[in-house]
Amino acid sequence: MLVMALDVGYSNLKLAVGQAGATPRVIVRPAGAAPADRLGERLGGGGPGAAEAAPVIVEIRGRRWAAGIEPGRFEAGWARSLHEDYAGTDAYLALVLAALVLTGESTIDTVVTGLPVSQSQDPRRREALRALLVGTHDTSAGPVAVRNVRVLAQPVGAYLDLVWSATDPALLDRIATGTVLVLDAGFYSFDWALVVAGDLRRSASGTSLEAMSVLLERAAKRIADDHGGKSVPLGLEAAVRAGKATFLQAGHAVALPPLLESVAREVSTVALETLRQSLRREHTNIDLVVLAGGGGELYGGAVGSLFPGASVVVSNHPVAANVRGFFRHVA
Repeated sequence: MLVMALDVGYSNLKLAVGQAGATPRVIVRPAGAAPADRLGERLGGGGPGAAEAAPVIVEIRGRRWAAGIEPGRFEAGWARSLHEDYAGTDAYLALVLAALVLTGESTIDTVVTGLPVSQSQDPRRREALRALLVGTHDTSAGPVAVRNVRVLAQPVGAYLDLVWSATDPALLDRIATGTVLVLDAGFYSFDWALVVAGDLRRSASGTSLEAMSVLLERAAKRIADDHGGKSVPLGLEAAVRAGKATFLQAGHAVALPPLLESVAREVSTVALETLRQSLRREHTNIDLVVLAGGGGELYGGAVGSLFPGASVVVSNHPVAANVRGFFRHVA
């Protein structure tokens, strides 16, 4: 059975594809998507990384879209989608079609994907997403058929990824018998899921919007205030995605790690307070905290002090933790 795990984020497009039970092929691309006529002209193409930088061209209602590239490559005047109805936008559909092209497959037996915790608990949103994905899709690589779709809460993916990858006996015991808090620090939403002895506690799982987009906007503004020039959150996002240690702002090389850690402390305070409120009725202690998502490592410091005694684990390559776990949901 061919499985594609899919996480269409606001910042990254992530997929894992392969036969159920096997090790999947994992692909991560930037989640920029817009009509192709909004794409700036690429000069000097053909150098290192050119293949990764190439957009996936798809068609939506007769209009060509470019997907899977940095959002900053699109010309001014095109605003990215950043709201709760993202899964119903053309940009989201363009990224879905791009993901189908990137698999190189013509038939996918099961797609496993996720929604923010608050949306995954809404039957209408789950069914709308299933309806969008099931069926035969015309792509630039030919028709691709999707036979079945499963929709999960996003942090569940990171939990399943840890279940499959953990080897330490003490860690495995905490997963099997303890209380595990999974934190998924995404671009649009900061999601959490509480798992007690393997059972998901939906009432104690939830979502905050104090996520990476807020963090990057504040960090970009602080850089501009300190060094001059315009605030450039898209450029900062690209630098963080690439793992760069510095960011060029108006001719100044700004060290990113201390800046991001400082802003993360401000943003995470609000998100974690919402989290604490959702856990107040739970008569259990947190034994293990799992950090995933693009901002997982940045939120780690505040989390450790919030749950003394709990082990804190950052997922391996946290950006892709959810899709690896989604894939194992079927395998």
